[in-house]
Amino acid sequence: MENASYAVKKVDTRLYIKGLSGPLVYQALYGIIAAFFGFSSVYILLGTFPAVLLIIPAFFAYLYRLNRIQKSYGPEGWGKKQTAQKLPQFISCKRRVQQPFSK
Repeated sequence: MENASYAVKKVDTRLYIKGLSGPLVYQALYGIIAAFFGFSSVYILLGTFPAVLLIIPAFFAYLYRLNRIQKSYGPEGWGKKQTAQKLPQFISCKRRVQQPFSK
């Protein structure tokens, strides 16, 4: 047997949807699933035209919103913003430490 060497390559296992990456992809997938179930329920309850007029524009508006978030923050920036919103707000002192506190 010959001693062959193989280069180890990193395989990109992330999921991509046009223009989205990171956690926004999963938000888009949840939107697709919600639109499907919403369309099905409105179709059964109200009919074809209300389902088309209500769900399809709402779905595309949701994808447009996700696309704007991706362009504004990027995948890392969006995750950092979500994490920052969960952190407590800190009170900042406007005075310098060297200054004596006056009454």
